[in-house]
Amino acid sequence: MGTPLRAENDRRPDLDWLRVVAILLLHLFHTGMMFNSWDWHLKSPEPLTVLEPPMEFLHYVRMPLLMFISGVGTAIALGRRSAGAFAWDRTKRLLGPVLFGMVVVVPPQIYIERLQHGSFQGSYLDFLPSVFQFVPYPEGSTSWHHLWFVVYLFIYCLLTLPLLAWLRTARGQTFIARADAWLARGWNVALLFLPLALGRLLLRRYPETHALVDDPNTFVYYGQLFLLGHLLGRCSRVWEHLVARRRALLLATAVLFALMVHPSEYPLVPEVLGTYALVWGVLLTALAYARAHITARRPWLAHAQELSYPFYILHQTVIIVVGYLLLSLRVGPWALFGGVLAGSFLATWGLCELIARVRWLRPCFGMKPARARDPARVAPEPVEGQSVHTA
Repeated sequence: MGTPLRAENDRRPDLDWLRVVAILLLHLFHTGMMFNSWDWHLKSPEPLTVLEPPMEFLHYVRMPLLMFISGVGTAIALGRRSAGAFAWDRTKRLLGPVLFGMVVVVPPQIYIERLQHGSFQGSYLDFLPSVFQFVPYPEGSTSWHHLWFVVYLFIYCLLTLPLLAWLRTARGQTFIARADAWLARGWNVALLFLPLALGRLLLRRYPETHALVDDPNTFVYYGQLFLLGHLLGRCSRVWEHLVARRRALLLATAVLFALMVHPSEYPLVPEVLGTYALVWGVLLTALAYARAHITARRPWLAHAQELSYPFYILHQTVIIVVGYLLLSLRVGPWALFGGVLAGSFLATWGLCELIARVRWLRPCFGMKPARARDPARVAPEPVEGQSVHTA
């Protein structure tokens, strides 16, 4: 019979490992955004269009994986605290860092973008007052940019809290048990791609903006992933089922990839169904193999997991600052790409290590107080992303 994850089951090194890997891929992706032909805040004069096919694939899977893991994390968190305590914790660890990020972390991105486009001349101190005019970007200088993911996650946590609390009741537990039994049969869990594809089809006319008020396509899609993560996080048999079928999942996902990788598109409905069947297949395969092979939470993993949230908050700003500083170097595009990738990674990592050691900075980046840290637990750390074209 399916049961929610309990306190003794909330040590999930597999999810920690996937989160860290996803953050590293996110850093790689956003470095690539400086060098491909897509619109972004800072562009290299010499593009590397060869990066675009793998980046297109990463765009489809990196943020869905992170949102799904965040949904699983809510199941773990609600298994050991009240709904009220959970809501307050999410407010501190999600909303607080967003507000801090909008006035401290994000503005350098807007400043450098305007310097490169020639729409502003002057020092950063000259630019900074425009942030506090609170005029939304792009007309003004107030934006959450890549922190959209945290904003959406915060809203999902609050909007779905009555439902998530109901799942803890006797009736909710009965529903979870039945869902767990159904999902652990055959290929039923793979069919969960259908609501994802249906939502994308019905809302396809709405562009991805990450501005919340005019972004129903993205909001519904990631909300579905959050709820699916929470549902599977409350089940137990389905994880064993995924591990048992991991090789079949890998084979099916490889076949889907071969069918969908060709640049020419299918008609609308088969294209959308195939795309989101592939996305869901990649997620399930990654979850299954991580669950099967990542069974011990090493000290380095616990530390990397703790730094993953501040790394997410900082990484895009650091990429843009380092990239802007290195643009003056007379080197080829591949050398520049390597320099930006390595330099921004080391700088972001170093800043995260500093933040972890400064007590008053920790809450600004969503970290728990040092005295309250429990490295054996998995919290639903939100970690960003952004769309290919906007943030």
